[in-house]
Amino acid sequence: MFISGHVNQEKIKCMIVERKNSLKKNKMGHLKIKNYRFQGVENFKYLGVILNEDNSNQIVLRERIINANKTYFMLQNFFKNKNIPIN
Repeated sequence: MFISGHVNQEKIKCMIVERKNSLKKNKMGHLKIKNYRFQGVENFKYLGVILNEDNSNQIVLRERIINANKTYFMLQNFFKNKNIPIN
């Protein structure tokens, strides 16, 4: 890997992604390339989707359910309103 120019080590994070049920023998907390050391993270949000190191989608599903519940309860008065025409 070739790195040129200025690299901000505080802004760049890395994550090791593994297959489900794989052995995590060599789990490391950082990535070192030449004189640069990048902090490892367990999960992060990218384009609205939470990615994690074991490729589990449980966090994404939990977040979507929470958001759906928030929206439903926010619109609950609208659903109960008898003055809104159906047709």
